[in-house]
Amino acid sequence: MNSLVDFQTPWSKLSAREFDSWHSMCSYLGSFPPALASYFINYFSAPGDLILDPFSGRGTTLLEARILNRVPIATDLNPIAIALTEAKNVNISQEQVLSRIDELERKYDYALYQPEAMAQDDEIHLIFNPRTLAQLCYLRRRLLKSENDIDKYLIGCCLGILHGSERVDGTSGYASIDMPNTFSMSPHYVRRFVQTKQLSRTFRDVFVSLREKTQRLYKKHNETRQKGIVLKGDVKLLSEIPELKSYYGKANLVLTSPPYLGIVNYAKQNWIRLWFLNQNPKDISNDLDDDLNLEEWLNFSKTFIEQVQLFLKDDGVAVFVIGDVAKSKTSIIPLAREFAMMIYENRFFNNVWCINDTIIDKTTRIWGETKGSATATDRIIVLSNINPFKKFENNIYVEPLNYEFVKESTRFFVGEQIFQNMLFKSQNG
Repeated sequence: MNSLVDFQTPWSKLSAREFDSWHSMCSYLGSFPPALASYFINYFSAPGDLILDPFSGRGTTLLEARILNRVPIATDLNPIAIALTEAKNVNISQEQVLSRIDELERKYDYALYQPEAMAQDDEIHLIFNPRTLAQLCYLRRRLLKSENDIDKYLIGCCLGILHGSERVDGTSGYASIDMPNTFSMSPHYVRRFVQTKQLSRTFRDVFVSLREKTQRLYKKHNETRQKGIVLKGDVKLLSEIPELKSYYGKANLVLTSPPYLGIVNYAKQNWIRLWFLNQNPKDISNDLDDDLNLEEWLNFSKTFIEQVQLFLKDDGVAVFVIGDVAKSKTSIIPLAREFAMMIYENRFFNNVWCINDTIIDKTTRIWGETKGSATATDRIIVLSNINPFKKFENNIYVEPLNYEFVKESTRFFVGEQIFQNMLFKSQNG
């Protein structure tokens, strides 16, 4: 058995390129890889099972659940997360998408949208060429009010191409000046960045970019027939969402990653994408629970755990991906350990396990920000009233985790005294 230090998780052996290309529709801060989602869905559930993700992010769990013929339910309070998750919850062909792009381009009239483009805030004008901005204003009006699946997909694509870096030859698949793709630089930083780098706002044809993006996204996309349920909702009030009341006690697996502790402001660091969605970043920031201190975050966690329990089956499994927070080079908040201890102390579940997972190229620190970042190690917290490692030990679809290793990993994580007091009730049957 590998040591705790050099153990490589089964899902970390897989490249993102082995999975559906729709996962790369749009970057998203702090997201976990599709390999992790695929692994635990295959491990702890069967085809037809209900999978719940109450922090849907960019829709990784939902898409993998659809591909694996499960029934996903995805909720989030962030409009960007809802838009990206809805974009991955459609059944459409590449031909349908390209035909719709052609139609939108035929009906576009620059003269009609040039005044609207000119009326946008100065911060937006710093980022886009006036002609590009007019196209974006047109697409906002045509797509955002649509309930058409193709248009939902195109909204996700627009968010994905909105800003990013240029190629070496000066061309770009993005609509903006040369800038990061993962997050939106602050308006003040953008202004200094443009002046320092002497960047020019080159015209980028959004219709061309959407065609190129679609062709890339369909290179390795498999048709998925099972549609999920995507709803905007506060995880603290999950049980009050009318559309979900019939799903109490029916989820086989909860697979999700709650917001990081005050280091990723999803609204502030996505203000350009929120502009496209016609949303006010300040209003969204006030709604989201992404700027909490440790005590507030733990109280928030208690609330959403109580909500999640209402939907989980008695023998269901909950898997949480939680990263530690590096406040500085010498100060680390063991967020996942605090979460696991809160679960244990409140007896929310009979069993608590922890597995270390090294994440490559995880982006959480933002240029110019000093609030901290996630470490390179995520913790996989597995919760259940049964022992799923025993129940699914003969699973032929994944490389099962060695249960003795899982116990040792948990012992190392929580400490010997706490480990000895933990209730591993299911070990005996």
